[in-house]
Amino acid sequence: MINFVGKTMKHLYHGTYGKLLLVLFLAAVVVTASATVSVFYYVSGTSTVRTPDVSLAAGADISGSCSAYPCASGSVSSTGDVLTVTLSFFPSDTAASVIPATYYSNFAHISNGGTGSHSIESIQVVNIGGTTADLGSITVYYCTTQTEFTAAGALVTPGNCVGSFSITSGTGGSLSGTYPVSIAASGTQYIEIAAYAASGASASTSVTFQIAVQWV
Repeated sequence: MINFVGKTMKHLYHGTYGKLLLVLFLAAVVVTASATVSVFYYVSGTSTVRTPDVSLAAGADISGSCSAYPCASGSVSSTGDVLTVTLSFFPSDTAASVIPATYYSNFAHISNGGTGSHSIESIQVVNIGGTTADLGSITVYYCTTQTEFTAAGALVTPGNCVGSFSITSGTGGSLSGTYPVSIAASGTQYIEIAAYAASGASASTSVTFQIAVQWV
């Protein structure tokens, strides 16, 4: 086998393009060989499970179950990062000068149980689904302190609320406002909801959505 390779290379060397082909062949061998060389470096580390400082909690407007409406019911996961809620809202006359709506002024809490401050980077409304044809509007507010709504639907202390986002279709988005927003150690901030269905909405249909809180 070695003699065959030697004769072949000798033949190539004395041919018209032999020297060029031989150089290209040897270069290809070198390239192929160098491409298979890998060097691995290792860094050892330890990951420790901790309880996060910032967590979600159900507000006073959310109960364990509903027997009369309007009502919101739900619970938070043991890990404190998922709050699942079912809330009721009713068909409203959208031609009215003030559209009747259901207000949940203590819907959810964002709490910092740590010893240092953190930053709320953004709040998003995502994964909107269900019967959006029956949707009038669901407005999500983010407030640094808990507030209330007037009969005309205005916030009593609007300066306490960083921003809002109104769900009027299947398209999500970010709550308005200037971020990041600091949340102090042992501090609590609030998510509030104002909602109404379309005037022709059918009872028992529903709209689903998720609120995602980004913090560092």
